[in-house]
Amino acid sequence: MTKHSLQLLSLISFFTFSMTFAQIDSVLVSNVKFKNSKFDNAHAGSGFLLRYDNKVYACTAKHVLFFAKTDSMKTISFGNDLKSWSFTSKKNKANSISTGTLINENPKELLAMPPKGDWLIFEVVGAIPKGIAIYNLRKKALKIGEKVSFFGYPYKSEVPVRIEGKFIGLTKDKNLRLDVPKGTYNGCSGGPVTDNQGNLVGLVSMGYFNKKENKMIFEPASLDYFKAVMNQ
Repeated sequence: MTKHSLQLLSLISFFTFSMTFAQIDSVLVSNVKFKNSKFDNAHAGSGFLLRYDNKVYACTAKHVLFFAKTDSMKTISFGNDLKSWSFTSKKNKANSISTGTLINENPKELLAMPPKGDWLIFEVVGAIPKGIAIYNLRKKALKIGEKVSFFGYPYKSEVPVRIEGKFIGLTKDKNLRLDVPKGTYNGCSGGPVTDNQGNLVGLVSMGYFNKKENKMIFEPASLDYFKAVMNQ
């Protein structure tokens, strides 16, 4: 295959992915309800569906528990406090994913920042409505300078964002480092991070503006923790 053919194929994949994003729910929000309704949060963070070993899971960031917990919750465990955790669409109100077991629930792990592996991984209960994206893991490592995108619902926004950036390396904890446009992305935590073909490469976690380098640095959680949990 020639260099021109590869560039054309990449361009076709990019536009196909962009059109798909516009047509389906590429990102959802975490709608959390507790037995004590005063702790309910209809937008605790963003989230997405992920296929792994022929099974679909619902994922978001572990640190969204700081916005979706009762006063008694001190660890990565709901105890008997949780009524329901669903992943819902703001674009298509009928689209809602019910969850069951929290795969990585751990009553011995303190709820702290930064979290150890910023993933919450839920089993999916019931049928998955049409029109919701289900991601697959990227198999190859990202290359420096490679273009990526992250998706999420900023707080108080009725429409999701897709922010493009590039991969600039790994953190000391082996999470991703992305150069993205400066912005306010609160509420996007837990959203998917993908390559240009729509393969999942990470999960929206931490972000900050580096004044010294004068650029926004995003540090999504890598796939390592997810794989470790699923392969235990």
